[in-house]
Amino acid sequence: VQVQMEPIVNLDLDHYRTLHQRLIEHEETVYGTSAEVQVDVEEVKYIVKELWHGRSARDEVAKDVGRGMWRAMNELMLVRWDAKKPASVSNLILLKFKEADEHEAKTLEEVKESETEFFEKVSCVLKKAEIDFYG
Repeated sequence: VQVQMEPIVNLDLDHYRTLHQRLIEHEETVYGTSAEVQVDVEEVKYIVKELWHGRSARDEVAKDVGRGMWRAMNELMLVRWDAKKPASVSNLILLKFKEADEHEAKTLEEVKESETEFFEKVSCVLKKAEIDFYG
């Protein structure tokens, strides 16, 4: 019997610091301020590790495990799921740079209409985060 295990993401704290810094810089660029960033490095770690398992929210399967995942982190960033809400644990998704640009070019309504399955998947993960984190 083969058991499909979720990959264990063991990134060092520097990776999470980098993602946190990238988020702050991105928020300043897009929104003019990072005041709405409501996560610290530990929360970034939770989002990356527990919610998205170290891969883009758009990835269907675990391709990069181990070293490949470390390299993949260089292409990933956290962005708001809903641009109208602050950058919090229950509103951040992990995407590749190109995917992040594409995501931010659309409204959430457009995503819901054009990609129902993806919308449902992300909504479900973020709902779990809200329950886990905020009770």
